[in-house]
Amino acid sequence: MVVPIIVLVIIPIFLGIVYMPPFDQPAEEEPREISDEPDVSILYYILMGFWTLYLIKILLQIKKGTFRITQRY
Repeated sequence: MVVPIIVLVIIPIFLGIVYMPPFDQPAEEEPREISDEPDVSILYYILMGFWTLYLIKILLQIKKGTFRITQRY
């Protein structure tokens, strides 16, 4: 009963301490100023519009009973 605990807990902790590579401290970045105008892309709105229309199409097909869910592999 003690062997699984050693294998699952003690050995990974030991290996993590022994083989932990040294790392450089991350450089601090200066905070960026937030502009008053939102930085949005028109592509985002176009894709969200297509996705919304696609979901509405599926909902209408489900309502009519013509939407079939098939399982594919």
